[in-house]
Amino acid sequence: MMKRLLAVLRPHVEDGATIMLLLFLCVAVAIFFVHAALAAFHPYPLDYGEAPLVDQAMRLAAGQNIYRPDLSSPPYTISNYPPLYVLSLAPFVKLFGPSFLAGRVISLLCALASAAFLALIVYTPSQDRIAAVTTGLLFLAVPYVVGWSSLLRVDMLALALSTAGLYVAARWPTTRRGLVVSALLLVAAIYTRQSYALAAPLAAFVWLWTHDRRRALGLAALVAGLSLLLFLILNALTQGGFYFNIVTANVNEFDIERVQHKWRELREAAPILLVLGGAFLFLAPRRVRTWPLLAPYLIGACLSAVTIGKIGSNINYLLELSVALSLVAGAFVVWSRKHPWLRAGLLVLLAIQTGLLMQATLRGPVEGLKWRVLPARELDNWDFRNLNWVITSADGPVLADEFMGLMTLQNRPLYIQPFEVTQLAHAGVWDQTPLLESIRRQEFPAILIHHFMGYPVYKERWTPEMLSAITESYAPTDFLAETIVYRPRVEGSEPADLEACPDAPWRLPTRSEMGMWWISKQLAFMGQGYENSVPVYAVADGLLTRHTDWRDAVAIQHEDPLRPGGKVWAFYGGMASGWGHESFVVQDFPPGSEGVAVKRGQLLGYQGQWSGQPGAPIWMHLHFAVLPAMEDGSFPAEIVGLVRGEEPSPEDSELERPLDPSPYLGTVGSVVMGAPTWLPLRCQIE
Repeated sequence: MMKRLLAVLRPHVEDGATIMLLLFLCVAVAIFFVHAALAAFHPYPLDYGEAPLVDQAMRLAAGQNIYRPDLSSPPYTISNYPPLYVLSLAPFVKLFGPSFLAGRVISLLCALASAAFLALIVYTPSQDRIAAVTTGLLFLAVPYVVGWSSLLRVDMLALALSTAGLYVAARWPTTRRGLVVSALLLVAAIYTRQSYALAAPLAAFVWLWTHDRRRALGLAALVAGLSLLLFLILNALTQGGFYFNIVTANVNEFDIERVQHKWRELREAAPILLVLGGAFLFLAPRRVRTWPLLAPYLIGACLSAVTIGKIGSNINYLLELSVALSLVAGAFVVWSRKHPWLRAGLLVLLAIQTGLLMQATLRGPVEGLKWRVLPARELDNWDFRNLNWVITSADGPVLADEFMGLMTLQNRPLYIQPFEVTQLAHAGVWDQTPLLESIRRQEFPAILIHHFMGYPVYKERWTPEMLSAITESYAPTDFLAETIVYRPRVEGSEPADLEACPDAPWRLPTRSEMGMWWISKQLAFMGQGYENSVPVYAVADGLLTRHTDWRDAVAIQHEDPLRPGGKVWAFYGGMASGWGHESFVVQDFPPGSEGVAVKRGQLLGYQGQWSGQPGAPIWMHLHFAVLPAMEDGSFPAEIVGLVRGEEPSPEDSELERPLDPSPYLGTVGSVVMGAPTWLPLRCQIE
């Protein structure tokens, strides 16, 4: 009876599992297309690496050499990749002018082509449509693919060419035409991105070796020979510049912590695919027909993925691994055909895996795109238009990092690629002295340095010497799209790390290299660095109080220097982690402290990202306010809510508001009340 019941249920269970998986995959692919559409038509740069490629296409379209043999003179730019992608982009730049749309569309189409070739690799030997569809759509569901397929970057073209070459080798392993076409496609992939010389060629070679060893050796000879010949030709034509740009300039420092971080991230997003990948390598050689093709590719993809530890690397180093894991999943679906119950369970597991991938996609690339694109309507009218104006109005070259693409949109060539030359300077390959001298001579009308919240990427993109020269010779004047605009410093504009303004009654409470937000007579000082690293000091002698419920703040009663005989309170807030779990107030002042004597310049704590709400971190900052004391000199507890940004109740409408801190600190104030206003940290000039 039970056997009959299982026999009746078996096809329905498998069909249900198939429908469940396909529904999950369709939702994932819908997310892929929505993300791609939003990204493709976004007019501004989405990634640091987009602008250099557009700049190279502009130079190629103008007939210039993009592989200069040295960087002894400007422009200080590097062409890290072989020329095929830039060559495909150059005609669009020539015909329609520089933009990001064409390059992003190329990436999108190549991602779709890769998915199609993966499906064909699985379908051709098995004729299993479900396995083929699963392979192709699962690839498009991987968050690394979603994020990278919408960018103007070389990787998707290289991936499409390599998967095409792999498919041709798999489909026609014993024909001469298949051998030649596969070799040409693999070489084209290598000359789009040089790291594609490992996984796909290795897999094609091993696969052909199992069919015809002479064909395998012929493929190896063709790929190696053509690649070497093209290298010698390009290197000769560029007088050694091709080698310098492709090899020398790509040797960055290696950080094992990056590998560990990405491994944890991958393990969280794709645990089932990773288990299947391991099982495939050790359990499947005799059971899966395509093992000699997929196993070498998986091994090569893993080796390539390890190179994500290079400083400056990104998720594009995981694209081949995404291909390999998708192929393995498809191969297991094919293998499970003879075991309906096992196949149903596998399909359910892959549906769960697809859900995890979608979750990672929403947390990663979708959230990142929301930050870039969804606020664009406001930024178009303010931040980016103002950044564009900074560049348009500049009489001379502008230095920039994250948003150097704004210069290419205006058909202005790049003067510097800061990350690339910084890595060369660290390696002792590039002498930055001429650039430092140009900065100190204030030859650049503006310098734009982007700051990612919680992660000081600028330290990887600019050498300490560059940052020091910029701080000495330039002053921050604007904060637009999380980018500080530096302009040549004039007499009277003090450095942002000044300890105190001249003749000011109080010293400054902390550093503020990123400027300060003025919020209705309160200040948020924004320093550079990680949370719990930028110190906060007492502005004057006084008596410190810390209420029992203040995880991030202290208040100090001071003699009022502007009203002799009076008392004022300085409030120091924001000294806690973004989630509020960790306080950065020093242990000398535990909650409940009252009347503790402190001296001017005494350490109180460190800047944090606490916004007042757990899990909603804001920029590294110190929230500083000057409060009028009560008649008896006590702390005005009833207006603390106003200081922390709470909406006043009707009964609070008559409360005295915080005092203007500018006269106490000697800083420039703002005439704008009620709305947050960014200001550079500048001292008042008499």
